[in-house]
Amino acid sequence: MELNMNGDYERELNDCKIELGKIEHWINGNKLDSNVKYLVAYSVIRATASIEVVFKKMIFEYLAQGVIEDTKKYLSNMIIESSCNPGPGNIGRILEQINGQLKRNFDDTLKGTQQKGDLTSLVNLRNDFAHGRDVTASINTIVRYFDSGKWVLTVLDNILNTN
Repeated sequence: MELNMNGDYERELNDCKIELGKIEHWINGNKLDSNVKYLVAYSVIRATASIEVVFKKMIFEYLAQGVIEDTKKYLSNMIIESSCNPGPGNIGRILEQINGQLKRNFDDTLKGTQQKGDLTSLVNLRNDFAHGRDVTASINTIVRYFDSGKWVLTVLDNILNTN
C-alpha cells in the first residue's frame, strides 16, 4: 500500500521507528540486563502514542478543512486533546460518526489482516501496562506491531484522501 501521508506524520512515525530500532538493538545485545523490561514497556507506550498522535491529527485535518477558527478549536478539543486508544475499533467508531462509508471502507480494507490484529495487540499491551501488568511481548514483537500500526494509518490516510 502506497504511503501518501504528509511529512509531519511520516516524521513522527519515522522518529519512533528509529528510536524503537535503537532500543531493539540494545536489548538484543543485553537480553539479561535488568533494564530490558523497562525499555520494552517504554517501547509499547512510545509506539502506541505515536500511532495515536498521527491518527488523531489525520482525523482532525480531514474535518478541519475550510472551517472557521471556532470550529477548528472545537475539533481540536474533541479530537486532538482527547484520550483515545488507537485501536482499529476506535478508529472505525470515529469514522462511523463522520461518515458510515468511511468506516465501511476502513473495515473492508482491514478485514482479516494480520496488521489489524497486531495493532489491537499493541493497544492491549499498552492497556495491560497502564493497569499494572507486565508487558509480556518481546521488543521484536512490539516493533512488528508498530509496523502494522503504520500500515493501518496508511489505510486510514488513503481512505480519507480518496473521499
